[in-house]
Amino acid sequence: MAFRFRLQAVLEHRRHQQEAAMAELAAKLGSQTQCEQQIAWLEKEFRAARGQLGLRPSGSIAAKDFVLANEYLTVLRLTALREQARLPALQAETEQARLKLVEADRRCRVLEKLRQRHKEAYDRQEMLKEQRLLDEVAVGAYARRLVS
Repeated sequence: MAFRFRLQAVLEHRRHQQEAAMAELAAKLGSQTQCEQQIAWLEKEFRAARGQLGLRPSGSIAAKDFVLANEYLTVLRLTALREQARLPALQAETEQARLKLVEADRRCRVLEKLRQRHKEAYDRQEMLKEQRLLDEVAVGAYARRLVS
């Protein structure tokens, strides 16, 4: 008879939970990374646009263009501030997902260790049965040799 772990269904469920937690963490990390990249791009674009506006001689830009450039800078800055305000919430969600993964991993490892212990105990029992059978065969062969 082959080894059968009675809690295999529970172990499979916990592995599934662990995979779901990994996928959730990956999604949260992706969102956080995307937000950080967006912030970096907005700040870079803000510096570049402000630099271009500052490089022009004061009389060479039309008032309408100056207003548009200034509005563009304002939109960039406000968008960057909005993204920076959103970042701590994303970081908290990522940390929450990380903790959920750690817990799922711990619960899975506990059952895997239990399965391993049960497998080792089963293997020991099977080895003892085999050893008893071999001992019985050896004693029977010895007894037959004595009788003949």
